[in-house]
Amino acid sequence: MIKILLENFYVQLLIIGLILTLVYLQLTKKRLNEPPIVYYRYPIFGHTFQFMTNCEKLIEESREKYGDAFTLYIFGKLMTVVRKDAIYDVYKKEGHDFNFQESPEVLLLTKYLFPYAAIDVNRSIKILRDFFKLKLANNTSKIHQTIIESMNEFVGECVEPKLIKSPNELLLNTYLRIAANLIVGEECASYVDILETFKDLFYSVYKSFFMPKLLSFIHPWLHDQVASFSLRFISNHRSKIINRIRPVIERRLLNKSKLGDSWDAPVDCLQLFLDDPEIAPDFNPNHVNYNMIVDTIGVFMFASMGITSNAAAYALVELAKRKKDYWQELYQEAQEINKKSNGKPTYKDFNNMVKVDMFIKESLRFNSNVLSVPRPCVRETYTFANGFQIPYGRPVFLDISEISFSEELNGQNPQEFDAHRHNSPATKPDNGFLIFGSGIRACPGRFFAILLAKIFLYHVLLNYNIKAELENAKHKQYAGFFIGLLKPGKAGIVFEKSA
Repeated sequence: MIKILLENFYVQLLIIGLILTLVYLQLTKKRLNEPPIVYYRYPIFGHTFQFMTNCEKLIEESREKYGDAFTLYIFGKLMTVVRKDAIYDVYKKEGHDFNFQESPEVLLLTKYLFPYAAIDVNRSIKILRDFFKLKLANNTSKIHQTIIESMNEFVGECVEPKLIKSPNELLLNTYLRIAANLIVGEECASYVDILETFKDLFYSVYKSFFMPKLLSFIHPWLHDQVASFSLRFISNHRSKIINRIRPVIERRLLNKSKLGDSWDAPVDCLQLFLDDPEIAPDFNPNHVNYNMIVDTIGVFMFASMGITSNAAAYALVELAKRKKDYWQELYQEAQEINKKSNGKPTYKDFNNMVKVDMFIKESLRFNSNVLSVPRPCVRETYTFANGFQIPYGRPVFLDISEISFSEELNGQNPQEFDAHRHNSPATKPDNGFLIFGSGIRACPGRFFAILLAKIFLYHVLLNYNIKAELENAKHKQYAGFFIGLLKPGKAGIVFEKSA
């Protein structure tokens, strides 16, 4: 059959015509002025293994050789890294020309785990932003008390020195209790199964979100199937959480309908959802959008748990390593606040802990990731100010480490730890500090993360002596974004009761 077709003059003419058409279309296709592709030795694999094992060196060498922007071939896909002014340009265009929510990792989570949170993203973000900006002051004492209880349980009095092998795990457990308390309320947070559900949810999502995309070399679909495998088995988290929050919501709506404005509503995130007429249109609990509430809570727990616990863990590790240089001045500031507030510091008191704030900010700068999370281009083509162009769908990394260690932006000797280099609070993004993003889309949870870190250090300074298990241990180990976020505190910390 094939032989007959090939011998037919008209069939041959058609095949030749198709080939010539394809060649013509390829030759006349508009060429973009794309950033140069960094040289790589191994076809198919490209820069993948270097990205996984020594991302910092890969980016540094590429900066020196290729300039303002360059493209890497990772996991079978081209990914562009931008530097300098282009970084701020991407932040400004987030949501218009670039969109983190369109990245494959985020789409995977919203498809299998949090589909209802993606229906109205702006509403969900607004509720969380309002809570962290407006309601944190009313919850400061609650956060402080939870930290005291968690430290008593996980660390204890430490009459004898006690080694905490993983400071990050300590902070994760502490954060879990605080977040549950502030988001779903004290009553729900008291249930062990709620805390376990949140913890299982975080670790399952974390593994899926950051697992190496090696199967993408075969086909992206194959990676998605493996990455989503565990998510399909924990998708019953929604029913577990709803079963716990539904009775609470029913009581709150009943009290609101009976007492009206005289009702003293709880100050937590759950109540903000119930105050939204689109989510809870009347006092009927059957009309409440439970799915959206639970999925938004799930997104928040995952998105904030890592950065919030890491903020405190980084500061704790750096304090243990640099005790000789910083302990005394931070201890004096904590003592002054404690004396002034009679042992019950307020939100305003913690905001006045300027030295502790600078120390936390420097800890985050000094341990910043090499690259940001990738943001896909969502327009047909995008042209940067430097003339480089990228096509639709191209993931864009921001070279955060260059900003963090820029002498122009962060003063002399940026490779050295110096908490006194800062003159603005850690919650305020600036050109030299992009840990929480930039502009109107900066991370809304940054106020919570810094407050928790301040309260935690305040408690440690007043109640313990600490030291690093290994004074010269290097806990700063960089890996590519898809392999996972840097975990602080590879060497443990020794806690001992203060004299």
